[in-house]
Amino acid sequence: MTMVLIPVLILSGIGFAMASLLAVGRRVFAVDVDERQELLMDILPGANCGGCGYPGCSGYAAALVTGAAKPTACPPGGADLAQDIGKIMGVEVEDVPDMIALVACAGDAVHAPERARYLGIQTCAGAQAVAGGVKKCTHGCLGLGDCADACPFDAIVITQNRLAMVLPNRCTGCTQCVVACPRHMIKMVPRGDSVHVLCHNPEKAKKVKAVCDVGCTGCKLCAKQSKRLKVTGALAAVDPESQGEDIPQDVALACPQGSIFDSRFHSLSAWLTEPSAREAFAQQSEAWKVAEKERKLAAKKAKAAKNAKKTTPDESAEKGGPA
Repeated sequence: MTMVLIPVLILSGIGFAMASLLAVGRRVFAVDVDERQELLMDILPGANCGGCGYPGCSGYAAALVTGAAKPTACPPGGADLAQDIGKIMGVEVEDVPDMIALVACAGDAVHAPERARYLGIQTCAGAQAVAGGVKKCTHGCLGLGDCADACPFDAIVITQNRLAMVLPNRCTGCTQCVVACPRHMIKMVPRGDSVHVLCHNPEKAKKVKAVCDVGCTGCKLCAKQSKRLKVTGALAAVDPESQGEDIPQDVALACPQGSIFDSRFHSLSAWLTEPSAREAFAQQSEAWKVAEKERKLAAKKAKAAKNAKKTTPDESAEKGGPA
């Protein structure tokens, strides 16, 4: 019995000694944590997406209390969270726009075919490394899902015709997809914007038409309908600096290539996956163009009539004036 108790007593003594050392070490090496950091952790979303630029929410909270991070750096939390962080930190926070990701391309396998068959590693980065990708358009979406894999919120899906598509109701604006895209064609846009140019190809019209049926040709017809549309080189885009003015539906209707998406006509999912949506829109576009042509003709006639009235001499002049 004594022989059995001796090992037990030895192990108990070792355990007690180790526990005492750990307790002492905890006191000696204890690190004081700013109570604000704990308050911040209570309100942060816990997504650990890295959108703030720090390793998870704990890293962001630590950076906030040291002043290294801004209250507006958490995309999933949005404007409301930024205000709550400001209250804890005792600082005023300006309103920040709610941003979501947009894949600036509508050229799927139907509209922008491939020039070869790719059998390598099934990632966009892998395909891009092989002669710049196998798609005829060297600027468009490769559709192998690097962005979808990078998204921690399952906000990106790959369509049946191999095109990445963002689901706006799930996107938090964490920007992980922007980083993951090897072609740098995913951009952040205001959630409330209804009009987007779904093209990233900066080449001239002839080259664009050769590789994609729905690519922007830089014709500038959209820019004539709204000052918020700018054409740089041969590529149109919604000017991010010009805010406050609604973009008229005429912008999308005027585009001859169908490169401009307007959510007031169709959902993004319908626009990218349902041919009937594009067919219906094409009919609307043709009807608009006919009406626009008639409107311009009527305005031209009215202007000509007005000018003619100004230059026509009055009756008294024709009769030689008063006697």
